[in-house]
Amino acid sequence: MEPRASLLLFKMSELAATFFPFVKLDYAEALWRIAIRHEGEPAWFAIKCDLDHPVVRALGARLVRYPTRAARIVGSEARWSVATADAKLDLRVSDEDAAPVPALRRVFVPGGYEIPWDEVAPSRARSARITSGDDALLRATLGDDAKLDETGVVHRGRVHMCGFARRV
Repeated sequence: MEPRASLLLFKMSELAATFFPFVKLDYAEALWRIAIRHEGEPAWFAIKCDLDHPVVRALGARLVRYPTRAARIVGSEARWSVATADAKLDLRVSDEDAAPVPALRRVFVPGGYEIPWDEVAPSRARSARITSGDDALLRATLGDDAKLDETGVVHRGRVHMCGFARRV
């Protein structure tokens, strides 16, 4: 059985840390993860976290312990592009129907850490057809046999909350 991979693409607006609340950052992220089971429950294991903002990337590596990578990320509801120094991924997103919001899962990263993760359900979610153009970054991140699902979920108004990594 092939491992199930997931690519979570999002833009974050006005990220503020509780210890530094007056600084607000906007950034885009591409979180590459594979499905695992932890204590019998579905979970995610983060393989790579592409971030376009250098400060968020440094904090993500240090505090959240993501395996970060610098990237240029441009995204909209219709098109996404993630480019690193070595490879690129281009995706086209087309409308389908309303979709259920995927169930929340625990998130783990290399080194034996868990990322505290929570979210507020989006005001709108829809299923979408995903078509890839250049997918060299997919293969570079997940291996030569990696393939993207042809469907995904697009959220609007999702509130994402993650905290500092803690050892498990």
